[in-house]
This record gives sequence, structure tokens and C-alpha cells, in this order.
Amino acid sequence: MIAGCIDQMLEGACGDCGRRDSCILHQWRGLGHRAGAMIAERPKPTNRARGLLSRLGDLAKAIEAQAGIGIGPFTRRVEASVEPLLEAGGVRIEAVARELGCSRQTLYRRLKAENTTFEQVVERLRRRLALRLLREKDASVKEVAYRLGFSDPAAFSRAFKRWTGSSPSLAWSRQER
Repeated sequence: MIAGCIDQMLEGACGDCGRRDSCILHQWRGLGHRAGAMIAERPKPTNRARGLLSRLGDLAKAIEAQAGIGIGPFTRRVEASVEPLLEAGGVRIEAVARELGCSRQTLYRRLKAENTTFEQVVERLRRRLALRLLREKDASVKEVAYRLGFSDPAAFSRAFKRWTGSSPSLAWSRQER
């Protein structure tokens, strides 16, 4: 959503956007805000504005991905198919494709059209479920690891630390208080 708007600004293609009138960056121009005016007046942003917009776009994409915003309908269907398979262990793309009634290549292609990959879908789903399960007081770190299809708690701990910067046991112990 926001990330898409920033991408359009970087391309100088937001002039005919249907959301232009409600865009805060274009409203800034009326308020005389220098950054907004710089972006709104030019067909393409200057190099300085490009750098800022690029960084903002990356941040917006990360936030939208974390929150599940901008996830397409097919990606949501894939997530719904993957979730029950997690506990069984290795989620295989072939099994998900079969359940969705398409080939592996079609699944890859449709996910690519929604700017994601199968691996990213599984990773985001595992992260979201891990945070939710650790909030439940009756789920231990070991139990969460196995429920998410990790081979052992150590693999889950490494993944959790990569996602959040802290260990799952620390996150779990904070919930106990």
C-alpha cells in the first residue's frame, strides 16, 4: 500500500494515481513543506529524495510484510494451506500446490505475481504463529518449535532470534510475568 505509492513516486508515475488527492506527500505541497513540495512538483524525485524514498520504501515493505498488509489473496490461500502442514514437519511445495489444485510452477508464478515466494510465505507464517503461540501461557518454547515444524528447539531458537533479535525463551519468560 504505502510501499507501492513510494515505488510509484520513485518512478515518477504517481501523476495519474487515483489516490493522489488523498496522498499526504501531495498535500504537503499545499502546506509549503519543502520535502513534500520537492516530491510533488517534480515528475521524478531528485537523487537526494530518491535515496530517502528508497529507504522509506524498504521500511514500509518490511512493516507491511510483518503486519500482513498487502498480502494478496492467493498468498493468503497458500498460508491457509501451509498452516496445518507445519506441525507435520517439512512443508513441501508440491503438497501445497496439489491442495490448491495447481502445479508447482503455477504456484511459484502466482506467488511471484504477488511479489513473494513460497519460502517467504512459510517464514512469515512461522514468525507470526511463533509470536502468537509464545503469548499463550500454556505453550513452551519446545512445544512451539515442534508445532511450527522445526526439527528441534535449537533450530527454532535460531530462527526466532533472526526474526526478533531475542531468544524465544526470553520472550516466553516475559509472558510469565
